[in-house]
Amino acid sequence: MGLIFLRHAYSRFLAVRSEIEANGWSLNPDCYVGVTPEEEDGDFDFEEALREIHAEPDGLNTEAVRLAATTRKNFGALEM
Repeated sequence: MGLIFLRHAYSRFLAVRSEIEANGWSLNPDCYVGVTPEEEDGDFDFEEALREIHAEPDGLNTEAVRLAATTRKNFGALEM
């Protein structure tokens, strides 16, 4: 059982030859770092998620305008 040294940009690790063989002789580090693919959510509503993403900036812009007006008013009160 030989260990094979694999190197990726930010990581170095050892893989057992049988592990590499089980992965179709792929030397791609992603095969050996233990990252599991995300499960798909069948109930995910993409269109609703997109609407929510686009609605958030509108609310933030409204709040930014309100805060800018409050800041302007407060700075005006400081002038002597």
